[in-house]
Amino acid sequence: MSSTDQTTDGWAQDFSYDYYRKLLRVLQETFDVRTLSEYPECRSSGERVAIVRHDVDVCMDRAVELAHLEHQVGVRSVYMVNPDTPLYDIDDERERLFEIRDLGHEIGLHCDLTSMTNDARSDDPDIERGLSRREEKYAEDARCRLESIGLDSITSLSFHRPVTRVLEGPPRIAGMVNAYSSALMSTYISDSAGRWREGPPIQTIPAPAPDVLQVLTHPVWWAENHNPPLEQFLSVTNGLDILDEDVYAELVSICPEYGERIDDIVA
Repeated sequence: MSSTDQTTDGWAQDFSYDYYRKLLRVLQETFDVRTLSEYPECRSSGERVAIVRHDVDVCMDRAVELAHLEHQVGVRSVYMVNPDTPLYDIDDERERLFEIRDLGHEIGLHCDLTSMTNDARSDDPDIERGLSRREEKYAEDARCRLESIGLDSITSLSFHRPVTRVLEGPPRIAGMVNAYSSALMSTYISDSAGRWREGPPIQTIPAPAPDVLQVLTHPVWWAENHNPPLEQFLSVTNGLDILDEDVYAELVSICPEYGERIDDIVA
């Protein structure tokens, strides 16, 4: 194992597509794997459910690769897309998003409330609604922008860099199934920042299995062959305009080590 494979507070030994296939097989053996929009109905029938969610923060190409892999093994998942990111343009990515959808996957909204002005975010939130009125309007507008490229109705929602008050929030926000609802966060594992904080995901699926498990991945970390997270991030982001302040700030927020590496190169 490379010294860069084990991060300071998580497991990062295998982000290969082969490992991801193994993870999907374990989920299929244990759970009924569903999309976010299907969750309310299937839970009402008492099924043991796993939700596989992808926050597409950086690279749509890798999202398409994962979508094909999942389709091959019979898994449908949800791809959360951010219409406000400086790292891709949803109009330019329209055909790739259609490709993901046509493979049977769900496209959801990855909403970035930090893109709002400070004044717009200063309203007091409605606890039952999860957001302030202006935040909810912002989420609704973001959903409309995503739908405007020709996607079907967007019915699921996650947050980019979620604020504490939306964690374990209400089941629906702005009419969309909330990935951060209390039920969906009861058992949750994630590869955020290129590491599984809970340990190897296959080994950390609880036994006996919970009623609901949410698995969050980010396509940027995954590839046919495993690479340490920072090296993988560098390879995927090569070609982005890091002289653009918004692009650079977004990349560093996703992978802080990226900023350190770039600073070392520049120095």
